[in-house]
Amino acid sequence: MGSDNSLVEFASSQRRGGWAWHSTLDDDTYNQIWDALHANTGIGEIKVVAWLQSLGYADATEGKIKTIRFAPRR
Repeated sequence: MGSDNSLVEFASSQRRGGWAWHSTLDDDTYNQIWDALHANTGIGEIKVVAWLQSLGYADATEGKIKTIRFAPRR
């Protein structure tokens, strides 16, 4: 069951990059969300989802927005 590869070795050998839902957002929309989530605005994922849905992003979810907290600003 064991492997000779450590977690770090395994991870470094895997293909990096990938697709994130937030990459479909235009830069202005994305940066507004990023700024709101990284500042002391009191705006969280629920409010962002409601805003995005009002803009026509019907598939926006809290989980998809949460990934912006860990992504760089554009």
